[in-house]
Amino acid sequence: MLLMVCLVAISQFAGAQNRQVSGHVVDAKGEEIIGASVLEKGTTNGVITDFSGNFKITVAPKAVLLISYVGYKSQEVVVGNQSQLTITLVEDTEVLDEVVVVGYGAQKKESVVGAISQVSSKELLKSPAANISQAIAGKIPGVITSQTSGAPGSDDMKIYIRGRASFAGDNQPLILVDGVEREFSQIAPDDIETISTLKDASATAVYGVRGANGVMLITTKRGKQQKPTVSLTANWQIQSPTREDAYLDSYRSVVLLEEALTNDGLPSQFSAADLEMYKKSSAGQLNGLDAMLYPNVNWYDTVLRNTAPAQRYNVNIQGGTKRMRYFASAEYYDQQGLFRNFSTDPYGNKSNSGYKRYAFRGNMDFLMTKELTFSVNFGTRFEERRGPNSNEQFDGAFSEVFYEMNHTPGWIFPVSYTVGEGEEQQTLYGGSSQYQNNIVGRLAEAGFYRATNTINETNFILDYKMDWLTKGLSAKAMVSFDYNAFYNRKFTANFATYELNDRNNYNSVDAYNQFNSDTELAYAGDNQTTTYKLYMEMQLNYARSFGKHDVTGMVLYNQNDYRYQANLAERYQGLVGRATYGYNDRYLAEVNFGFNGSENFMRGRRFGFFPSFSVGWKLSNEAFMKSTEEWLNNLKIRASYGEVGNDVYKVGGVKQRFLYQAVWTQINNDYYFGTTGNTGIYESQYPNYAVTWERAKKFNIGVEFGLWNGLLNGNVDLFMEKRKDILTPYQTRPQWVGVNMAAGNLGETKNEGFELELKHYNRIGKDFSYNAAFTFSHARNEILAMDEPALKTAYRKQEGKPIGQFFGLIADGFVTTADLNDPSFPVSTFGNTQVGDLKYRDMNRDGFIDSRDETFIGYSDIPENTYALTLGCEYKGIGFSIMFQGVDHVSRYYDAEAMYAFVNGGKVKEHHLDRWNPNKTETENLSSAKYPLLHYDSYGDHNQRSNSFFLKNGNFLRLKNIELSYSLPTPIIKKAAMSECRFFVNGNNLITWDHLDGLCDPESAGSNRYPIMKTVNFGVNIKF
Repeated sequence: MLLMVCLVAISQFAGAQNRQVSGHVVDAKGEEIIGASVLEKGTTNGVITDFSGNFKITVAPKAVLLISYVGYKSQEVVVGNQSQLTITLVEDTEVLDEVVVVGYGAQKKESVVGAISQVSSKELLKSPAANISQAIAGKIPGVITSQTSGAPGSDDMKIYIRGRASFAGDNQPLILVDGVEREFSQIAPDDIETISTLKDASATAVYGVRGANGVMLITTKRGKQQKPTVSLTANWQIQSPTREDAYLDSYRSVVLLEEALTNDGLPSQFSAADLEMYKKSSAGQLNGLDAMLYPNVNWYDTVLRNTAPAQRYNVNIQGGTKRMRYFASAEYYDQQGLFRNFSTDPYGNKSNSGYKRYAFRGNMDFLMTKELTFSVNFGTRFEERRGPNSNEQFDGAFSEVFYEMNHTPGWIFPVSYTVGEGEEQQTLYGGSSQYQNNIVGRLAEAGFYRATNTINETNFILDYKMDWLTKGLSAKAMVSFDYNAFYNRKFTANFATYELNDRNNYNSVDAYNQFNSDTELAYAGDNQTTTYKLYMEMQLNYARSFGKHDVTGMVLYNQNDYRYQANLAERYQGLVGRATYGYNDRYLAEVNFGFNGSENFMRGRRFGFFPSFSVGWKLSNEAFMKSTEEWLNNLKIRASYGEVGNDVYKVGGVKQRFLYQAVWTQINNDYYFGTTGNTGIYESQYPNYAVTWERAKKFNIGVEFGLWNGLLNGNVDLFMEKRKDILTPYQTRPQWVGVNMAAGNLGETKNEGFELELKHYNRIGKDFSYNAAFTFSHARNEILAMDEPALKTAYRKQEGKPIGQFFGLIADGFVTTADLNDPSFPVSTFGNTQVGDLKYRDMNRDGFIDSRDETFIGYSDIPENTYALTLGCEYKGIGFSIMFQGVDHVSRYYDAEAMYAFVNGGKVKEHHLDRWNPNKTETENLSSAKYPLLHYDSYGDHNQRSNSFFLKNGNFLRLKNIELSYSLPTPIIKKAAMSECRFFVNGNNLITWDHLDGLCDPESAGSNRYPIMKTVNFGVNIKF
């Protein structure tokens, strides 16, 4: 009895010592933070804040509370005699980097020893681009993006991580969405949590035979244990080309045409009276028959609108309980093209191009037990592309509409003629024997296409904690099934064009020459394809701390089957492993390996082992660095070496498979019995039995630093890569071998460079904060070997030059009278040369200018240097950010219509006015001419070679993104039950500084494709 009394007394005494504390956790705007961790320091006693940001906790005397939440800096609060606390957490600008997504897992940023860069959804949404590949431009150091088309639904960018290191493929990285290889550009930007870019071998070795070109990991958003948060976003966009056309009006065009005809000794096409009429036509002074005979058609103004609208709407909900977490979103995107509507289709099908996207995503996590979590991901998109019956390639590489606008002269015939009267009135589309494809007639009469993509992507994941077996052990399994159905229906018709032949009877159809004929619109068939993908992985993970020692391990089996139509499935499978070790938060080490294979290689040679090793040293945590802790917050040195592979070999953009098998080809009428021909068969390609993957050896050394409590953070990385066994066609096999040889693993390259990333963030007072960031990347590659003949002339060899190096003739100015009078002046094999033509360097000094004089000129088509500067600030809900992006050491060679005069009987642009003018003296021309002597059609072949004169400097600086936003004050929006209401206006590609004088967008590949667009976007984001 006495013992029980003592125990009760002791219990009452202890209870008197503890006390209950209540609190309210908010952010800098005064909004509640749900799910923040409140922990009594030095104990395991803790709670989390509820849906109102409140908490209650019983603590010991002199307790210190540690409050933390993802996205905010942790804060310590001394309880003292307080019983009611209000705690304001400050946003941590570096928090998104605290947890870094790596291959098959995630790591704390402080323990990462690989070269990995990560960008958040917040940064992506500052760009108005609905295409994710465009939104990342300039935002990730070491990532080079290149856009060549702005066509609706066909405006993906090419992506290069640390440049190029292979000449056998497109060098595109492996891209995984939620752990599965998928297309990512058309995912709704609001659905993405982070994009993690793995650049060195320590980060990509786990992908083995697929990791040589780098890896991008896209992670979509998931639910959180919080009350439901609904976000509504609406965007309204205005798009227009970054460059306007620079074609001359009819008068100036025919003046230059007459000059070109005279230069070539050809008969004149227009009299002085004709030129005067064209002058009046270009001034808008003609009508009726005169306007038909002397047209001044601006095909760009006729066919294109000044702007094209686009709109995007997204709604998503995020939340969860202790048992279930969820994220769900729905999106609608509608992008219209620039073409005017000329369609005469009675069912309302327009001639304009367009793209629509309907998307839904649902990510759910079910906490079945304390140990078992079951996750389901669904991603569905329905994409619809529409356009005219013209050759508008889905990859944006060519546009028939823009080709015809670039090529069809505006002085030969009007867009259309109107003949007859009343009910018999007809519209006749203008044309000629050379120009029968009137593009307005095609848009109006030739039909249309409708193409749809239905994409379904699923993940089913089980995550099982096995602490009951040993602490820190867990298992994970995932099965994914993706399905993509493409269906393209085309409706076509022929149409006639007309040339006025009898001007005295122009109101009658009989006065016109007709080309082709009109037919009824008819169904022209469809193109239907399906692709299936089945992916499976099983994974064991281990993570444990023993005092000062941190150990993790991972082993994984995966298998990926990809099937196109009824083709034999492409399969990858293998084992992956990782082990990390950290001591006292100072010394870090990591080992990764991938043992995997590809069906591209013959049995017995399909699998390879790809290891990597990396170490890190956090100097800032060393005792001898104690004196620097006031200004040096972080200093880490890391180094890595590893080997990765690439099994993709492409010819003409098509992946080559099974090179280890012989290719047999049939020939009709190969041999005869009497007069009867019989089919024969022959071995058209001899196999490469030893074909294998490219193997890249990658070295990386990096330094990370943080100064003055986060005022300045940065990374510097140096890298070098050597790649061997690159598949390349044999160039040294003699012709008497008699059969084509499959490509061999003959190539070698090297790629080296550095990356710099600097970030500055500061808050002044309670209401004002600002930030600045600068990135710079340099990557230069070199071909070491590609089976070029040893005796090949050195200046013509690709070995020793960058991948994609331009080759052509070196232009040494213009031909002069003195040159033509010089008996040793080389003779051009491309046509007769005159004063004012381009003067080429005779590289082999044989007295002739021919293809053997071509040598390396300029740089490659991928920039060696890329850089970006980002500035931003925020004051009382008003936000502003701006980003400049630029490239350097890059060359561009544009298509003929963008550069040459009267090519194939075509047109002229403003830069042709600065030609070598035969009416000026030679001295005047040498000082002022920026274009050679004008020629007509094929007479200009000598000048229109691949040469250094027309190879353009592709350097540019672009105002890539700019945004101004305003968030309504919290007291106002709370009355409407909102947690945030933000209005914003942003722009993309608004201003470009380059060296092209308006010739073309520096990033594009010419003018015969849909132009790159600049965008102004108005939007609102509301959260409940």
